Amino acid sequence: MTATTSAQPVGRQERRKAATRAKILVAADRLFGERGYAETSIEDISEAADVAVRTIYMHFSSKAAIMLAAFDSWVDAFVEYVLSRPVDEPVIETVRAALERLEATGREPHAENDDTIVHPTVSQLFSGAPDVAGHILQRWMHEMDRITRDTFERGDYPDGSLEPHARAVAIFAAWIGSLSAAASRERGITLPRGATGHTLGLGVLEEITSGEL
Repeated sequence: MTATTSAQPVGRQERRKAATRAKILVAADRLFGERGYAETSIEDISEAADVAVRTIYMHFSSKAAIMLAAFDSWVDAFVEYVLSRPVDEPVIETVRAALERLEATGREPHAENDDTIVHPTVSQLFSGAPDVAGHILQRWMHEMDRITRDTFERGDYPDGSLEPHARAVAIFAAWIGSLSAAASRERGITLPRGATGHTLGLGVLEEITSGEL
């Protein structure tokens, strides 16, 4: 009885920590999307999350660590949704369903129009610190390997088949294509009306899988 009683506060404490961490990530991700990464300070995040600055540093070592944690959280959710889909489903339907589940759980896509800044992940990949861009790309390489292995395990593919690899690369292409298209706004290229990160990714993937390129 004593052991059970002593374990309960630990559980509550861990839940509180997780809730605080999530609140910081949500606030930071929103501010990065609205203001940009460079223009958002730790103090801004502290105010938006309604936590003390010292509390933020208890969870994250730096602003870059917050941004990468937000990215990792998004990738975790997206890939889990991808892996929940049938492996023989057209890849564009898999990506569309995964993005719809993200939106249904509150992860709204970033609008890409004249009233918004380009998503901060774009600037990090184009001109950010190499260790930040390296983390993002290395994480995607691991996820592509995970998707490939899952496709082989659940699908009926002969030895040497490249289809599972192509499926994983196509899913990555939807993501990187979205960022590439978004970045083109800064170079004066017009995007489709009402574009978001999700619609751009799906549009790029549709072009890739159409067989017309």
